[in-house]
Amino acid sequence: MIDKPDPEDTRSPKFLIMDNTPLSLLGAIEALDWFFEPGCDVWITDLVLEEATREPGGGRDQRRATRNYIASWMESNRYRLTVLATAEGERYRQEMELWELAGSPERLRPTWKDRGEASLLQGVQTIKAALQSGEAIVVLVDDRDARDAIRAVRADINMMGTQTFIEWLLEDFGIAQAETAWTSILMATGNTADPGENEDPVYIRNSP
Repeated sequence: MIDKPDPEDTRSPKFLIMDNTPLSLLGAIEALDWFFEPGCDVWITDLVLEEATREPGGGRDQRRATRNYIASWMESNRYRLTVLATAEGERYRQEMELWELAGSPERLRPTWKDRGEASLLQGVQTIKAALQSGEAIVVLVDDRDARDAIRAVRADINMMGTQTFIEWLLEDFGIAQAETAWTSILMATGNTADPGENEDPVYIRNSP
């Protein structure tokens, strides 16, 4: 069931997990420490991390400074984060090994399409097993297809895009820098950042 939460719904966020876009957008303004502000356990899937830090290939947006910052932040906070191995990540690693054994022909390079989003969905499915009564997962996701898939998960989930997450930090946690953060992100990304869906946040509840 998806709808706005009941005013008496006291389920508190316990886990926070995200797709690549929040990592990249908050990384562009060096604000990844904000993931810790809600006080949740922070999880990142193997492929989301790979997507955020890998070389994008020729002709793609390089943003090396952002990727370097994300990699450095991950290393500095490795004891505060959980990097979740997923079946999609293992499948990708196996495909890459076979591709390299074949001589790495460009036409046979394993596709990256939708892999990060698939690993995020698998991560949410894994985390929901650890939820206790009265707890919820915060899922930060901007990809529209991934949001549609997460809507079908039977778990207590607070799903929001990056811009809504920033607004939450400002309104509920008093992060003063969040007031201008979205404008800074737009400047850093050349106005290409997706402001998100009109229905945001989305509250998915497994039970009344």
